[in-house]
Amino acid sequence: MHLTLDSAFSPGALVGHAGYVLLVLSMMMTRMLWLRIIAIGAGVLQALYYGVWLNDPVGTFWETIFTLTNVTQLAIIAYRNRAAQFSADERAFYETAVPSLEPADARRLIAAGRWIEAEPGTVLTREGENAPVLAFIVSGEVDISVNGRKVGDCGPGSFVGEISVSSKMPASATATVRTPVRYLGFERDFVAGTLDKHGEIGLALELAFRHGLHDKLLRTNAAMSAAVPVTP
Repeated sequence: MHLTLDSAFSPGALVGHAGYVLLVLSMMMTRMLWLRIIAIGAGVLQALYYGVWLNDPVGTFWETIFTLTNVTQLAIIAYRNRAAQFSADERAFYETAVPSLEPADARRLIAAGRWIEAEPGTVLTREGENAPVLAFIVSGEVDISVNGRKVGDCGPGSFVGEISVSSKMPASATATVRTPVRYLGFERDFVAGTLDKHGEIGLALELAFRHGLHDKLLRTNAAMSAAVPVTP
């Protein structure tokens, strides 16, 4: 078969091209649900291309197997997502910190942590020392200080210790509980290992850390500006 401009853009060829475009697009998805959905579309188009235009039973067979495999995996994802249940605090973590995750993956992440109540005066991270846990605050307030000087605070929806845990370096600030706090804590080694795997959960945490750091910088700048005395 000789490739010509007409054959490259014939109706059958366009169906084949579309199938490959969808296959490439599916590989770019960060959520497994969308990867499977787009891969199914690619498989259907490729099966049609091989079966209707190329009359190739072997290609049609394997594209059909590819499609059915993704349909099965999609059904498994849907079942696991439907089975995932969240309490109010767990849903706050899921929707605020890692909304890009499938519910089943968020459920797995939450199960790896533990809920902790902290009283005023509790130190969550200490400047110059490795943060022992990554804490996601669901209620209460935490003061952030550097060299003994308060530079900001964290409240519900904020991470504490994410810079130390993700960078594997000592904490750059001290975080002290100001009011009774409830938080979801993750062990340092668990978070580091999850980030190193670069899986869906690790990528979701990295994205959450970037967003959280941006918010912290804005609050810290505002707090330090307010603390600077105005000279007449």
